[in-house]
Amino acid sequence: MKPDQIARQAVDFQKAAFANWCSAVEMIQDQFISAMEAMMRQTDLAMPEEGRKAVKGWAYACQEEFKRFHTYVENGFANLEKHLGKEPAAAPAQSPKPVVAKKKAAPAPKTGPTAK
Repeated sequence: MKPDQIARQAVDFQKAAFANWCSAVEMIQDQFISAMEAMMRQTDLAMPEEGRKAVKGWAYACQEEFKRFHTYVENGFANLEKHLGKEPAAAPAQSPKPVVAKKKAAPAPKTGPTAK
């Protein structure tokens, strides 16, 4: 099996696991909100209406932020799949040799008698 196929399978597995986890969290959030609303309706809590609205607002805000998180991660998976979908660039037949400039040797200093 090729490494790119293994990577795609790993990403698909992680994506499916994340989707299942998100479904479970969304179900728990929905149950929490419905249970919270039922509890507030059925009990005589000494909570003012503003407090009840604040608790409901908090629950719905958590739910909306979770949806944003889910979208953010899904976009990350889409970007990852886009990069995995690319074909590898063609490798050159031979690796290029480094270019090294050869320096010319400086002329040797003249030593000895000079003629006039």
